[in-house]
Amino acid sequence: MRTDEIRSRFLDFFRKRDHRVVPSDSLVPRHDPSLLFTGSGMNPFKDEFYGRGDKSLKRAVTAQKCLRTGDIENVGQAPSYHTFFEMLGNFSFADYFKEEAIVWAWQFMREEMGIPAEKMVVSIYEEDEEAYRVWAEVVGVPQEKIYRYGEEENYWPASVRKEGPNGPCGPCSEIFYDKGEAAGCGPDCEPATGGGRYVELWNLVFQQFDRQDGGVLVPLPTRNIDTGMGLERMARILQGVPTNYDIDVFQPLLERIAEICGRPYESGSAGGPLMRRIADHARAVFFCIADGVIPSNEERGYVVRRLLRRAVRDGVQLGVDRPFLTELIEPVLESFAEPYPELQHGRDHTATVVRQEEEAFHKTVRRGSALLTEHIASLKRQKASTLRGKQVFDLYQTYGFPVEMTESILREHGMSADMQGFLREMQAHQKQSREGATFQKSVFREGPVSQLQAQCEPTEFTGYQTLESEGQVVGIISGEELVECAEAGQEATVVLDRTPAYGEAGGQAGDTGTIRVPGKGEFAFDETRREKGLILHVGRVRGGAVRLGDSVVCTVDKERRQATARNHSATHLLHHALRQVLGEHAAQSGSAVSAERLRFDFSNPTELSPEELREVELIVNERILADEPIVSTRMSRSEAQELGAMALFGEKYGDIVRVIGIGDFSRELCGGTHCRRTGEIGLFRITSESSVAGGVRRIEAVTGLMSLERLRDKESLLGGLCRILGSQQENLLKRSGELLQEVRSLQRELQKARERAVRQMASGGLLEQAEQIGGVRAVFAKLEGDHAALRSASDVLRKNNEKVACLLASEQEGRIALVAGLSQDVVERGLSAVEIVRAAAEVLGGSGGGRADLAQAGGSDISKLEDAFETARRLLREKLAAG
Repeated sequence: MRTDEIRSRFLDFFRKRDHRVVPSDSLVPRHDPSLLFTGSGMNPFKDEFYGRGDKSLKRAVTAQKCLRTGDIENVGQAPSYHTFFEMLGNFSFADYFKEEAIVWAWQFMREEMGIPAEKMVVSIYEEDEEAYRVWAEVVGVPQEKIYRYGEEENYWPASVRKEGPNGPCGPCSEIFYDKGEAAGCGPDCEPATGGGRYVELWNLVFQQFDRQDGGVLVPLPTRNIDTGMGLERMARILQGVPTNYDIDVFQPLLERIAEICGRPYESGSAGGPLMRRIADHARAVFFCIADGVIPSNEERGYVVRRLLRRAVRDGVQLGVDRPFLTELIEPVLESFAEPYPELQHGRDHTATVVRQEEEAFHKTVRRGSALLTEHIASLKRQKASTLRGKQVFDLYQTYGFPVEMTESILREHGMSADMQGFLREMQAHQKQSREGATFQKSVFREGPVSQLQAQCEPTEFTGYQTLESEGQVVGIISGEELVECAEAGQEATVVLDRTPAYGEAGGQAGDTGTIRVPGKGEFAFDETRREKGLILHVGRVRGGAVRLGDSVVCTVDKERRQATARNHSATHLLHHALRQVLGEHAAQSGSAVSAERLRFDFSNPTELSPEELREVELIVNERILADEPIVSTRMSRSEAQELGAMALFGEKYGDIVRVIGIGDFSRELCGGTHCRRTGEIGLFRITSESSVAGGVRRIEAVTGLMSLERLRDKESLLGGLCRILGSQQENLLKRSGELLQEVRSLQRELQKARERAVRQMASGGLLEQAEQIGGVRAVFAKLEGDHAALRSASDVLRKNNEKVACLLASEQEGRIALVAGLSQDVVERGLSAVEIVRAAAEVLGGSGGGRADLAQAGGSDISKLEDAFETARRLLREKLAAG
């Protein structure tokens, strides 16, 4: 049975049993800062498990895309491990419980999957008599095929009572496929003992407790079902193949990898695990990018970058020394484009990001390898075997060279890396971001907003139709607590049952405004957020008091709302113009709109030329002058897709979506606020274009009155320049060019003067300071000037004299410049200026290169200049003594 059919049958089986088929959530958890990625089918339903969220959702079934990296070292080595995988699951929220979950699971395995009863065994928590009764008496599983285990094996989360975390938990029951005694570990083989005989297929979790501090288990007010079945493992069993990598969805991918490597894929060969890992990591990277995660050095982006680079390194080991990962997009699409259309929609974007990241990494490998080779040579000279943590960190931070690759190359030379030192450097570098991180250990977050969500219906948003509406105060938060009242001067967060204020979402900034309690008080909010279906007004009580239950009038700041709407509508026009100028690949990958400006991120491999920027700006302004109508329409997601409406990568949309249409040329899924016609936007001006990440560019722009303000600022700036330079505006460029030429001429004269002074010093007093080392006059001196001045002084010393060696230094903007020089007769004795300058630079935390007679370097640790000179002396003495 093909993988697509298994997925389809699972969803249909539970659809017929009144489960709502919920589309897979993004790999990026939208409302859970405790997680980097969606790692299980239950992650999108955490609010429902607590009795919050969509209260109409009682039964759900999903095929959820997941990403886990905890077992990354086993990927490609073991038969069942992946980073990206699909989790099939059925869920009950305060509806059915153990008996239905167990009976339906057995029916599905027997009737839909066709697995014989004798080929399955089950496990239960040792104290769960209810589950035992259902398996033994209702389903009819023989007693000897029901295994009882402790909470380490059959509780979710494992060992939760002893180790946590706090949150919903409960016993679980697992279904295993029995491969038979021949695949086992002897006559006493059980599912918990391993050995390969039993393959875990389905875990049924019975959430009935809330784990609290101290390991206390309190019964939940409602009991829930959370099940998870690994789709790849089920396909492996039904297709009768030895590993997950042998199933149908991996075959096109592995065949293409084999073609690229120029060798057949053989599971048991040395290259087999590498090819499997490339297949796994490539699939994971493509899905992550399609969900909006761009490779970077932070959090999710770092995970994606690491996966991509591991795949590249595996390719290098297989003899592929060129970028190749984009060639694997097609076989992934072949297997997954139908169930996950976002892959096809983001195909060009994914290819652009992967290509640029891979090309950059190949350059990084070459550059980092050269520097690491220098470090290894230096360690050998010093008869040392450990690379300092700071150097490991510099390779990583400055050159982007992977730590894992540094360690691997060092091991090949019998050396190691000071990882403790590296970690200290990393911690110091990331201290600020680490302090600001919001990721938490708790699986489920609790707080006043969660409490309100359990008590209140979602806030009704009236702001599409009006900027003022009546409502009632349903919640007040002060600090981290729910309160009954907020008084004058007090900061608070106010929640209403209905509001015209837009809560920050989809890249659009939240509204500002006031909440008035007629005759009693006024609350001014300068921030509006949206969380767990509630709209939060954050601000301060201006006067009087605001109390729970008060009837109020909420008014939004009209000017800010209109300015924000102008910028938001302009982003839709900008998206259209970019695709028209650059091509369909220029898809949106993020945006931010406020009253002051707009920011738009989009996929494109290169910087836009001035001509392209002008054309984009012209198209947007032409659409504005055309005064096209801007219309919002609510429709089903399938209808929106048929109309060609574009969706943002990584965003989750419900069954009913809001589509913003502009004229006949732009349709996008969008929940933000907009102008009624394009003419209301006013003048659109691009203020900057820059790079955000590999394959992603950013445009910032202004509209309306902010465009006018920017023009006035530019006019003021030009006027000031004209006054300073004594020129009319039409002659400003000419006058600036003349002054620049004068400055450059003066700089050249100054540089020549400095070089003359240094040369005079070199021809005069420097040789008088020379030390005698092995019959060679050695000069070690700190001078004034840059590298060019040091080279001039070195030329005087080594070209006009015999038996001369010099190492000259100068301080430039907090760094040390070094130049080493040798007269020709010293070079002929086997000495090299490159070796001398690198040894000195190593002490200063730098590196360098050059020729045998002249070399230069730089370093950052100014305090160690004398140590660097001493290192060069010692090296010179050793070389001359050796003949």
